[in-house]
Amino acid sequence: MQKINVEEQIGHLKNLQAIDSDIFRLRRERAAKPKLIEDLEARRNDEQAAVRGIEEKIKANQVKRKQRELDLQAKEDGVRKLQAQLYQLKTNKEYTTMQQEIEGQKADKSRIEDDILVLMEEADALNKELAKEKALFADAEKHLNEDRKVVEGEISSLDSRISGLESQRAGSAALVDKKILAHYEKVLSGRDGTAIVAVKDNACQGCFMNLPPQMINEIKMNEKVITCDSCARILYIEKEPDA
Repeated sequence: MQKINVEEQIGHLKNLQAIDSDIFRLRRERAAKPKLIEDLEARRNDEQAAVRGIEEKIKANQVKRKQRELDLQAKEDGVRKLQAQLYQLKTNKEYTTMQQEIEGQKADKSRIEDDILVLMEEADALNKELAKEKALFADAEKHLNEDRKVVEGEISSLDSRISGLESQRAGSAALVDKKILAHYEKVLSGRDGTAIVAVKDNACQGCFMNLPPQMINEIKMNEKVITCDSCARILYIEKEPDA
């Protein structure tokens, strides 16, 4: 069995890690894009709900006003009927009683007129509020349509870049020993896209745990692939530049 050149394998893994880091970054960026559309849709839906809510209030106002107008008409008819009956009364007592009833009807009529006035003022305020909310809804709808196109274009661009990197990755992965690659892949998926890290100041730069001197020596020897006991990432030490 041909002996694995560990130093060479570490070089291939570092190249592979650089590609995977870009892929993970772009995938995270892509995953966030639909949320932008969801937020815009939520704003649009909120504004639409606000418009519908005001429209319902306007309808309720119209129903109340129509009912009060009918009540007013009934009171006016009642007053006219009572006034017509005044001339048929024969005693002062009956006349006085009828006058009192007419005044009571007129007072009721006045209260209804006040109610109608309040409802009309409320309708004016609701119509102004509706116009404002419709403008906000139109703005939200416009931004949704415009930004959706932008985000969809960005997603398409990201998909293209990811696809290109995945093709590049396949070539780099083919250079790595299958057993080493299997370990790398396993760690990669469980460590947020970082499976090989340098050792600095005698510590793993993935989990920042200190490494024992014996492990440091083994890494430097490049006789086998060394992994961190804490995070399982593959470890390497950068060579000192030649003087």
